[in-house]
Amino acid sequence: MKAKLNAVHDDDLIALLKSLNLLEKIKQGEIKCKFTKEIITLDNLHSIFPEEGTIKVVCDSPEAIKSLSEHINEKNL
Repeated sequence: MKAKLNAVHDDDLIALLKSLNLLEKIKQGEIKCKFTKEIITLDNLHSIFPEEGTIKVVCDSPEAIKSLSEHINEKNL
């Protein structure tokens, strides 16, 4: 099975975050990484994905990226 990956260029990231109502929350330090609970910033944001009707966000720490990969494989996302 092949996984489908949607990518967003840095230039479009702000618009995407605005459309998901995440930009202000990230700027205010209100969003945490799904896996490490680290506060997400525009500098450490790695991934955004839908899960059970909500949007989950992942930081760029090696631990979080590894957990995301395992999560995707486990859930067949």
